[in-house]
Amino acid sequence: MNIPSDSRAPDARPAAPQSLGMGGWSVYFIAKLLLAWQGTLNLHPLPNLAFAMLLLIPVSGQGRLRLRGLLAWAAALALLYHDSWLPPPDIALKQLSALQGFSLAYLMELAGRVLSLPVLAGMVVLLSGYWLLSRYLRLGAWVMIALLGLNGRQLWQDHAAGQAAAANPPAANAVAASAQTPDQQLGDFFRKEGQRMVKFDGPLADPGFDVLLLHVCSLSWDDLNAVGMDHDALLSRFDFVFSRFNTATSYSGPAALRVLRASCGQPRHSALYESAPDGCYLFENLAKLGFKTELTMNHDGSFDNFLKQLRVEGRLNLPLASQQGLPVGLRSFDNSPIYSDYAVLDRWWRARLQDGSPHVAAYYNSISLHDGNRIPDAPGLNANDSYKRRAGRLFSDLGQFIDQLEKSDRKLILLLVPEHGAALRGDKQQFSGLREIPTPRITLVPAAIKVIGGQGRPAQLRIDQPVSYTAISTILSRMMSKSPFGGDYQPGAYAQDLPITPYVSESSSSVLMQSGQRFLLQQEGGDWNPYPL
Repeated sequence: MNIPSDSRAPDARPAAPQSLGMGGWSVYFIAKLLLAWQGTLNLHPLPNLAFAMLLLIPVSGQGRLRLRGLLAWAAALALLYHDSWLPPPDIALKQLSALQGFSLAYLMELAGRVLSLPVLAGMVVLLSGYWLLSRYLRLGAWVMIALLGLNGRQLWQDHAAGQAAAANPPAANAVAASAQTPDQQLGDFFRKEGQRMVKFDGPLADPGFDVLLLHVCSLSWDDLNAVGMDHDALLSRFDFVFSRFNTATSYSGPAALRVLRASCGQPRHSALYESAPDGCYLFENLAKLGFKTELTMNHDGSFDNFLKQLRVEGRLNLPLASQQGLPVGLRSFDNSPIYSDYAVLDRWWRARLQDGSPHVAAYYNSISLHDGNRIPDAPGLNANDSYKRRAGRLFSDLGQFIDQLEKSDRKLILLLVPEHGAALRGDKQQFSGLREIPTPRITLVPAAIKVIGGQGRPAQLRIDQPVSYTAISTILSRMMSKSPFGGDYQPGAYAQDLPITPYVSESSSSVLMQSGQRFLLQQEGGDWNPYPL
């Protein structure tokens, strides 16, 4: 009986699986290179080159391949986060706790901004292109060439920068070094701002008038431009309009602390949570002049401990005006009620008219334009349409309230100071709604001032210089000692030699500073990098 011979050796085993080349990881690096070219990713050449070289190390065995795959995915995600413009992990983890209060609908909307239709289409094109080209080209080799080229360029730039620094030592040219060093520019900015203080000296020039500060969340010039409302009729009713007013922050809590400390120059973000000199606090200055101070809002102030920050760090330790029975106009991103702006202001004004105090200074905060708010009778609107409808309603409410004030016999100085913008359009580094990097699109806002109840009918004064809170405080202090309610009132008389504030904005992790014609970004105290707008 013939037994078929076996061509294999008696102890032969199947070959162990091995990793060959970069394989599908080329897609990862190609995508990052494309995003970096577009400006959406801040790619760090050396860590990416090191990761790519590690992936090229041969590994054999099913178990080792699986372990290497798990470690590679973890490293890839960490490196992608490092290359992104997102805040550092410790800051991001703190902010993630806020997501617990967001409604499911708002979370889905945020996810849709990240994984938008153009992004998904781009992923399909990339994967299809890789599948076709990988049949004819060794894409991993091209990826390595690109990464080596980026590292070579970075080494050359670092070498050139070192030679320039050696040629211009600080001791030989201190003025030039100061102009060239962003850290020195920033330190000089805060040193000068720390010396500023606007004095509120008495006595008051007019026997009876009030001050109302409207602090409005999520309202920037860029937001209004995005929805075609930058020339709205409401703004034409104000006596002063600031075209380059910088809130210096992109979040509500710090914005409130900054406006409440408007009588002093711009402090560092970290200093907002430390005590400031007594003369810095705007409402305390008004109280010393004889104003009764009040606090009202169209929300409960619980999110992110906003009300607590007003009372503790902002030293506006006042009871919140009653909101019982007010009509609910919107639902917030955490499903809490947002009351009608006109209804809240109307209630405050009616109570004010019943109060015999000669002077009242009130702080009003509105979150009607905050990202994620829902309109009950139009829940399906997209972000832009929803914002435009809510902005139209807010401007209508404020216009109606101004009509009511003008019909009264009371005199009042109305201050409109937005907190920050909504980042409605976003940019290459931040998708719509993300505000960790405080860019000019977010922090340049339509601040304005209007005198109501006076005899004058002045033309509007538009202020185009770069200013911040000390400009508002300066005008207000001048109105305390020189009445704007007479027939000779002209805004220009109160706006002479306003304090100019160069552009510097901060969040807890980022600083954005204008240097000449460009903007520089520093995150977590690291290197300064150009920020394209």
